Amino acid sequence: MLRRTARRDRFIGLFVIGAILFNPPILNLFGGTVFGWPTLFVYLFGAWALIILAVALLSEKSSRPGPGEKAP
Repeated sequence: MLRRTARRDRFIGLFVIGAILFNPPILNLFGGTVFGWPTLFVYLFGAWALIILAVALLSEKSSRPGPGEKAP
């Protein structure tokens, strides 16, 4: 199991990555369409889904008891 500080640091890192991904200068890079969809919408929903997936994986990984530990 991850130490509390390592887990906290990873969550902080995910927050920083999210803040960078949804920063207006990055969002201004996307224009045009992909299969008729605006690329900005595709990027927003894709990045949002990846961040949710990363948080879910990190939360699930950190909540499992390690070998020799009792489940709460």
